[in-house]
Amino acid sequence: MRNPKFKVVRPNYRKGVLEVTLQEGKKSKSYSLPFAVFRDMKIGSRNRFRSITIDRELGDQALSFVLQDGSKGDFPADFVLYYCDPTYHWALIHQLKRALKGRLAASQLSVRVLADALHPSPSQVARLLQENKISK
Repeated sequence: MRNPKFKVVRPNYRKGVLEVTLQEGKKSKSYSLPFAVFRDMKIGSRNRFRSITIDRELGDQALSFVLQDGSKGDFPADFVLYYCDPTYHWALIHQLKRALKGRLAASQLSVRVLADALHPSPSQVARLLQENKISK
């Protein structure tokens, strides 16, 4: 069972990412979480982070932030793993593999290509492949 904790979080406006260091036990690993995952917020050099706070009450496993335009947000450490770590059990790649099982080989596409190109839920991808197979 993974138990990641936030160690350091820094915005990098030039790259358009949050540089996040997570600690699991004695190991620390850095990730780059793109601003684009926060779909409803326009984060960038014109709308910077006013504050980023690691929540100590929740065991350093949650982070909250405020932007210059006043919008607020928060997310758990698992959110970073979901988007940035392909070995994470609940990552989009693994969800697609579970949902598509035998259908993926017939379509001759890789899971990584689907995940990168579509960003949908696994059920949407399954439906898309089924429609594609029927149309041929």
